[in-house]
Amino acid sequence: MPVEPTPRRRRLASEVRLARKRLGWSVEQAAVELGYGSASTISKIENGTQGIKPQQLPHFFAVLGITEPAVQEAWRDMVRNARDQDWHQRYPGVADDPLGDYLANLEIASSLFIWSPVAVHGLLQCDAYELAVIIAGRAWKSDEDIERFITVRRNSRHAALSRKAPLRIRAVLTEAQLRQEVGGRATAGAQALHLIELARTHRNIVIQVIPLSRGAHAGCDGPFMAWTFPTGHDSVTIEGMKTALHLNDPDTVTDYHTTSDHLKTDALPPKESLELLAQIAKDLS
Repeated sequence: MPVEPTPRRRRLASEVRLARKRLGWSVEQAAVELGYGSASTISKIENGTQGIKPQQLPHFFAVLGITEPAVQEAWRDMVRNARDQDWHQRYPGVADDPLGDYLANLEIASSLFIWSPVAVHGLLQCDAYELAVIIAGRAWKSDEDIERFITVRRNSRHAALSRKAPLRIRAVLTEAQLRQEVGGRATAGAQALHLIELARTHRNIVIQVIPLSRGAHAGCDGPFMAWTFPTGHDSVTIEGMKTALHLNDPDTVTDYHTTSDHLKTDALPPKESLELLAQIAKDLS
């Protein structure tokens, strides 16, 4: 039976497609090798409308050459969780794509690099700062819509920061955005203190700040998120207001990884960044 191509199923579908292409097989050849009578079955698996059963995985591993234990376990997790409700199913009309894809990635990824130079990224926001950004940035129809969106954001943030296998997060911010009085001086100051608290209490979170004195830097072309997954197939996300661009081409992803490395160099080291955050909070108090 056809299934809904949810973000989790799309991620597994992408892994199957990449494994097939790595072997240089057409869809038709993959169908023969995997023992399916029709290429359309492989097409359905690769677009997320047909699932894979747990008992089928050893066969897929053997045929597709998936030998690394960590990668096999990542596939098992995706198959096991494929039937769980996704965020957009739990919060219809609120967590639809592209937000749904982002929230699914937060559950699956090993690490995340964040370059969000306009506002502090949602994953790192304190409550007051978050509310100010949400109210200012969207055309809401009612207060209820705002509350539902905040509920999704805060639940997903809690889930991401309390994962059993911690998501490694590195974020580079600018001094300019931190001094922007989002929600007023007190809220902006509280946000700076919140970043310090996150970095000090979560060993998996590293925060760096590019000071105003640095001038031009590697991130002038705009924001992005660089994801690392247990399967080894990394990706980059560039978000807009109503859409998101997901980049999976290895050469393109490598270019963004290079940019992220330059941004880490342009920014102050973590310890000095926390000192600058403390100074910003003091100046805003």
